[in-house]
Amino acid sequence: MPYFSEQQVEKAIVYLGEHAHQSLVSLLAMLRVGVPTTDDENSAITFGARQENELLDTYFKPVGGSEDKPFYIPFGNDGGKPRWHDASYAGSSLQRQRKDRSSVFAQPKSDNKRWYLKSGYVGEVASGVAGKIGDGPISLPALAAWMLRKAEFQTVEEAVQRLIDELSLDRDGLLSIDGVFTRDDLLGVGAIELSDEILDDEALIDILAKHSPAPKAVADNSEVTSSSGGVIHSAASPGSWEVDAALLAEASGLEGVEEPARRAIAALRSGMHVIFTGPPGTGKTTLAEAVCRAAGFPSWTVPATDQWTTFETIGGYFPTPDDTDGSADRLDFLPGAVVDSIERQRCLIIDEINRADIDKAFGELFTLLTGKSVTLPYRRRSEAGFHRIRLQFSFGIVEEDIIAIAVPDWWRIIGAMNDSDKASLKRLSLAFVRRFAFVPLDIPNAEHYGKVIDRTFSALDPVQANKLSDLQVCVRALFVDRTAGLGGIGLPMGPGIPLAMIRHGVAEAEMDSVRSVAEIVRSCIDLYLIPQFQGRPDKHSDISTLLAPYYEDLDGFERHLGVWTGVGV
Repeated sequence: MPYFSEQQVEKAIVYLGEHAHQSLVSLLAMLRVGVPTTDDENSAITFGARQENELLDTYFKPVGGSEDKPFYIPFGNDGGKPRWHDASYAGSSLQRQRKDRSSVFAQPKSDNKRWYLKSGYVGEVASGVAGKIGDGPISLPALAAWMLRKAEFQTVEEAVQRLIDELSLDRDGLLSIDGVFTRDDLLGVGAIELSDEILDDEALIDILAKHSPAPKAVADNSEVTSSSGGVIHSAASPGSWEVDAALLAEASGLEGVEEPARRAIAALRSGMHVIFTGPPGTGKTTLAEAVCRAAGFPSWTVPATDQWTTFETIGGYFPTPDDTDGSADRLDFLPGAVVDSIERQRCLIIDEINRADIDKAFGELFTLLTGKSVTLPYRRRSEAGFHRIRLQFSFGIVEEDIIAIAVPDWWRIIGAMNDSDKASLKRLSLAFVRRFAFVPLDIPNAEHYGKVIDRTFSALDPVQANKLSDLQVCVRALFVDRTAGLGGIGLPMGPGIPLAMIRHGVAEAEMDSVRSVAEIVRSCIDLYLIPQFQGRPDKHSDISTLLAPYYEDLDGFERHLGVWTGVGV
């Protein structure tokens, strides 16, 4: 089905600016709800800003308009005046215009909530006596091109008739020879070819910005001295979340992650943020990075800490050199990890996300995580002044005192959360949990786990592999079987930790050829495994029983283990 084209809509906007007045909005709203034409004030019906706002919401609210001033009124030569209006427009400006045109819009003397149209209003409007509503008659093909810009129809005549039917424009002689409207195509809209595609929202915003200044912000006592507004556009996406989960699992180098990968990709495609949960070493951060890489999106990985506040996530004021002469510092906004990742167009991967006090650290970001734009409580300095900062999704009009940071629709936070890190866990509020999909990433089954270990050793030089065979036996005994070793005492761990132990063992063997494998095994356990038991006094005895066979100096081993578990020896 055809639609009005970009050229037709733009031509209509220019025409309506020259031939219509903003009080036409009130007339259209009254006709739409059936306000009577009468000289009997007792016939008046309730009418006001609510009905006008309903009309504005339907026909005058382009996608991508300013958050503060969402309504675009193309009627009237702007003369430098704004055409973008806020939610109070109907209750203030339009109400005042209705009262100023008493020969058209009338109210009972005793009731200011009801209205009616004067019986002779059509002649008054057509003659121009009633104060400007338009330099009539107004061409309906042009009005339809603006108000029905998203509608499907076969011909311009069909669109005009639809507008007449929707707004009851054929009553009261409005379409007579000396009426307010005419079916005649005075503008030549019909001479322009219709489009096979609906007018793109961004293209419309560009047209509106071209024919009207950006909406001005509400005045305040800020330091703003000049504007920064305009139109912010959607950036081209460097990748896509439509990723084959099976290929992703293979590309990540992890065993047995097909199901978590599939779940994560589905959540990311649906617009959710994701947190991988599971025991330490299962590859949560590795899989997060692999997901972004496979989807074609650059990423940035940061570790969370229990010291995080909104300064680390959103940002805050920080002394920066004065660029004018470099002689002094001045405070300016320094972005935190989340804002910085958005500005740099990167997905943000947060390792150990549960170590942070989420409510304290995320603040205004809770709104952002629902896909809604948010204005930060900070200002950023620019050549044009000191402006408010808005994290804004997609495209749209930006107010004069706003610096808008575009949030790509593909931008995501992917977190990694160690669900056995009891000592450092902070409560995750329900407000935070609602904004994420939590994808469990368990340790591989024994078959897959064994393949990971054996494949790593098989890639070594045969002499090295033979020398470190006891290390291979050790990591297999401790990690592979969920019902034995660490799993048998309720402390299963993923492959990340044994793989780090193997790499360290290779390095020690290469560095010191006479070093025994027993010494290498103890070194690997001391450096990589025992620190994982931080804050677990409840498991001290079980851990000691499991690892003691690898040690000769049991007293030294107990002291070292106690440092991490918190059990004094």
